[in-house]
Formats: sequence, C-alpha cells, structure tokens
Amino acid sequence: MDIENLKFYSVAEAKAKFSQVTEESKNKFVVITKNGKPEFVLIGFDKFKKLMNFIDEIRDLYLMEIGDPSKYNEIKDIFKEIENLED
Repeated sequence: MDIENLKFYSVAEAKAKFSQVTEESKNKFVVITKNGKPEFVLIGFDKFKKLMNFIDEIRDLYLMEIGDPSKYNEIKDIFKEIENLED
C-alpha cells in the first residue's frame, strides 16, 4: 500500500470534518487515529465492494486449488462479520 494514498485524521478532527473526510475516502484510504494510534480505516463504498469481491475470489481460488480448508476456519468469523455489515 502506498503511504501517499493514506490520509490521517484524529477522531476529533474526523468528526469535525466528517463531510470532507467522507469525500476523501472515495479517492484515498482514510485512517482515523485514537490517542495517536491508527484504529479505523474509512473507505468509499465502491472500493469496499471491490475489496470484498476480491477477497471472495481469492478465498475461493485458495480453497479450490491449493488451500487447506482448515485455515479458512480461522478467519471465517471475520468474513461473517463483514457480511453482516453489508446487510
């Protein structure tokens, strides 16, 4: 990931400039920090959908071709959580 495509905001700054932050998230990954540490990433919904589709394709290829299905069990809860966000 290119650091130039990241924009950092503190929680307070992101809250104060929410409209600007959401617009920037369409073109860049916006990192929101809490107590100076990265805590959240805000991305535009179109990028989110592309990212989720990519993850699904990679997961399917991994499981079909060379993957160990037991490894998928380690991360399936994350996928379920993400799918629940989409509903």
